[in-house]
Amino acid sequence: MVKKLGNIAEIQFGSYDKPQEEGNVKYLHAGHFDKLLKPSKFEESFVELDGKNDKFLLQPNDVILAGKGHRTFAWAYDVDFGQAIPSSLFYIIRTHPSEVLGVYLAQYLNSEKVQYNLKLIGAGATITSIPKKELEQVSIVVPSIEEQRKIVDFIELLDEDLRLTQDLLEKRTALKKGLINRLISNEIKMKT
Repeated sequence: MVKKLGNIAEIQFGSYDKPQEEGNVKYLHAGHFDKLLKPSKFEESFVELDGKNDKFLLQPNDVILAGKGHRTFAWAYDVDFGQAIPSSLFYIIRTHPSEVLGVYLAQYLNSEKVQYNLKLIGAGATITSIPKKELEQVSIVVPSIEEQRKIVDFIELLDEDLRLTQDLLEKRTALKKGLINRLISNEIKMKT
């Protein structure tokens, strides 16, 4: 079934706060996300809950979408990450888990076709900016929860394979450098 994003989710911008070096709530920026769109580069960027920013606190099944900037991507919040508030660069997309799984929606929004359409929507400015009204009109294919889980499980297997392949490539690159250094060092010793 195809539905408009605005019909299956509440959408709001993240919070505009001044990050602090310490705190109990992580304050997310685009730079905290790696090439695989995981928040693995988190640095000292925190905020304190103050009553004004409580509504921006991410909840289970929430998805954030970078709606401004040079990199458009979505990420499904995981409670294991800890309490977090996204910056105003992000949209917070809150769906009901009985209808749409956040991890499915994030993967869907990160698909090549949807990414292309989001870039078209946000085009025209020096820095991409996706208007909320147009984001609400984006069509989302919403299969059954069971099918969504199967799709997410398959994509997570592919992501794990990519991560393992990257790790292996980094180790092989380090091995190559070590071998070259050893060969050159041995050659220099033999010449002297």
